[in-house]
Amino acid sequence: MRNNTQTFINIVNKTMETNEQYFLCLEKVKIENYGEFRQKVMNDLNIHHDGTNFNFLEIIKKHIKDFILNEKEHFTMSVNVLKNISTQLEIDYLSKKISKEFAYHYYSISHSLIYYGIYIGNSIRSFDSTDFWIKLVKMIYLLNMVGSKQYYMFLEESFPNHPDFNQMKKLIDAKTNIEDKLGEEIEIVDGEVFFQKGQEERIVKKIEIKLSRLHLFNFIRFIFDFYEDNKRKHNIEHTIPYKYIINLLIKNINNSKHKNNDRKKIITSTELLDSFVSLYQLKENRFESMSLSEHSLVGHLKKQVLYSNFYPLYPLKTNTLIEYIKNLIKPSIDEKKFLKFFGFTVNELIDFFDLLDKQTDDIVTFENKNIYQSDQKILELFSIDAENINKNYSSLSNLKNSTNLFSMNPVVKYKGKFYIIGFKYFKMNFYNSLVEKIRKGLHQEINREIGSNVDMFVEDIFMRIRNKHGYEIYSGNYKPPKKENPESDLILNSKDDVILIENKNKYLTNISFSGSDSNILKDFVLSFALSQKQLFKHQRNLIKYKQVKFTQDQRELKYENQNIVKISVSTNNWLNIMNNNTRQVIVSLIKLRFNIEESENYDNKADFVKANKCLDELESVINDLYESGSVNMNVALNQTLFLPLELIVDKYKDGNFINCLKYLVGMQMNTDNIMNIYDYAMFIISNKSRSPISA
Repeated sequence: MRNNTQTFINIVNKTMETNEQYFLCLEKVKIENYGEFRQKVMNDLNIHHDGTNFNFLEIIKKHIKDFILNEKEHFTMSVNVLKNISTQLEIDYLSKKISKEFAYHYYSISHSLIYYGIYIGNSIRSFDSTDFWIKLVKMIYLLNMVGSKQYYMFLEESFPNHPDFNQMKKLIDAKTNIEDKLGEEIEIVDGEVFFQKGQEERIVKKIEIKLSRLHLFNFIRFIFDFYEDNKRKHNIEHTIPYKYIINLLIKNINNSKHKNNDRKKIITSTELLDSFVSLYQLKENRFESMSLSEHSLVGHLKKQVLYSNFYPLYPLKTNTLIEYIKNLIKPSIDEKKFLKFFGFTVNELIDFFDLLDKQTDDIVTFENKNIYQSDQKILELFSIDAENINKNYSSLSNLKNSTNLFSMNPVVKYKGKFYIIGFKYFKMNFYNSLVEKIRKGLHQEINREIGSNVDMFVEDIFMRIRNKHGYEIYSGNYKPPKKENPESDLILNSKDDVILIENKNKYLTNISFSGSDSNILKDFVLSFALSQKQLFKHQRNLIKYKQVKFTQDQRELKYENQNIVKISVSTNNWLNIMNNNTRQVIVSLIKLRFNIEESENYDNKADFVKANKCLDELESVINDLYESGSVNMNVALNQTLFLPLELIVDKYKDGNFINCLKYLVGMQMNTDNIMNIYDYAMFIISNKSRSPISA
């Protein structure tokens, strides 16, 4: 394993040794006569510039950029290597392995291309090109002499305790905790943790031994209480891996005697599990997500998908689950066949969910002797024995080997009883599990039909609240243009806004959840990008033709220069992916294409071809809008949202629902679920609308 940080330090040291007298001389000249210093640097770098009134710093920055780009035919190393080196220097400083002066000296060089905005490309010459790097380091050192002293927050004593600023400190604390409590040495090289072979599984097994000595049902209750306490405080950016901890506890139910309720040990185990997952560094800070590009988008999405495997938790209303059953599943099934196949009716299933909704405990227990026959059938259908649930569930590396997951088996059978754990938070596990069981045993095309049902369902929801919010509803095919015969899922038209909505039933596949870069991007394109392509086409048509007529009811929609908001709705919650800055995502997406070898056969090849076609068309319609000159594209690209259907179903009765959706367009938070951002936005809107109390 190459240690790029040490290689970089060696190159910097060699550069400093070679130029020691030269740099000392320059420092002296700089103090005595800055004009002479400036001219000497320009002469030494062979920079020619007429006149005396120019920005010296910008001249050198351009010279460095040109020097780098002149070598682009030899680029083989990712620019991220420099970012990782900077991260390692920060870690070493915070770990007290290096001094403040040492850290600043090397960090001010490794971080300079980003700090000064000199070069934002994807790759650069590798460190094997020693001459190139010695020349580049020399120029960067000169640039730092010209510029003012750089400020790096991690070097300050008063370091803010916020997830966007203290990630490296949390990583160091996690490393220390695992080493001290479990005796496992954790190696961090170039800013990333490198586990030894089998080390991840060994760490998990050591923690599981501790879990087996605790009352795990009460441990699970403790985690739910911890979450609720943070939610009440709107402390949504400080989080722990709730989903991972609960799933690991569920996996170990069969191994525990459930007697020890020692709170101190429960907290210690929680901290160990949090520390272990923190070693994966899955949570990005908001500043990284604000600088997305075509070079970083795929890695960013992958990190978010992996993060969603471990962290998010959110309570939904039971009525949201029931609405899904009634409006997405029920219209596409033969209820007699459903009863015959499963042994209960859809209405009996809904009654069962209503029963669960009335329970106050986060763990609901059923015993065979006290259960109605229909409830017995429901519990049996969704249950799995405790000894088999979450098989092989342990680490990030082992995700693809995990089977019998709780997400598809939301009832645990243990010692003759049925346990429903966290129904408040995991309601959609029942929906997803039911859809899969219907697909496998009753109706293979259920997912395709749900895609059709969702259009009617979303329109019905907005019809219910139309009068309250004062908008007109349009949907279906419209003209012009005649050739395209465009079809809109839903348009909400009001005095101030036109809200365009497109629905998709595309979800992340299992291979994507396991971290496959290409499949994550493909799934994302076929959900978000595909719907945005359609939405931008509707926007183009409204702006171009000013008036369109809907074929089915012959109603006309006149566009009167209102603000246009474009909302992509997914039947599945893509969690923190839905929090991304949509403008940056779209601009990055249209620069990407899948490299498809026509002569090769591989899984889902047709989907990758479809994704490329979608990206071509999205780029085309965005270019059309740019070239029209009648659209402020900065506004158009920002007026976009990616929302889960469950947010609409869960929140549509809120008094400020439509206003809150528009509020979300400009609101960015580093949280793991857009539902949290909605709640916070509603909290802000509600406080703003309250009248001040007069004295």
